[in-house]
Amino acid sequence: MKFNGLLLIITLLFFSCSDVTENIIENAIPDPETLEVGIKNNTNYRFTRTEIITNNSTYVYQIVEQESYSEFFEMAYIYSEVEIKIQTNNGYFSFTPSHYIEDTKVTKGLYYFEVNISNNETVSLTRKKF
Repeated sequence: MKFNGLLLIITLLFFSCSDVTENIIENAIPDPETLEVGIKNNTNYRFTRTEIITNNSTYVYQIVEQESYSEFFEMAYIYSEVEIKIQTNNGYFSFTPSHYIEDTKVTKGLYYFEVNISNNETVSLTRKKF
């Protein structure tokens, strides 16, 4: 009986420590004071050169492998969509938003644009917070 009680206490302690550890890890990495933006290549293409055009500036990301993230660049601000140009070994793809929604503008944080290319070669972007 004592052994079962001890086993129960150890199990409870283990799970409570796991929750504490997860909370420490999640809160240990603070949001950056600036805005940093990357790309997630969510396609079957290898991106050999990708450009994000925003704030009257062009940010060039070199090789972004399939199903991977690029490096992150510091930017002044971004909206939920950006103009993007993608070069692959199979050709060129691009996306230009028709307009920018002011309510979606962000100036701080760690964000990335998940890039998808459909079978008819249409580019779609989804902004996500890291």
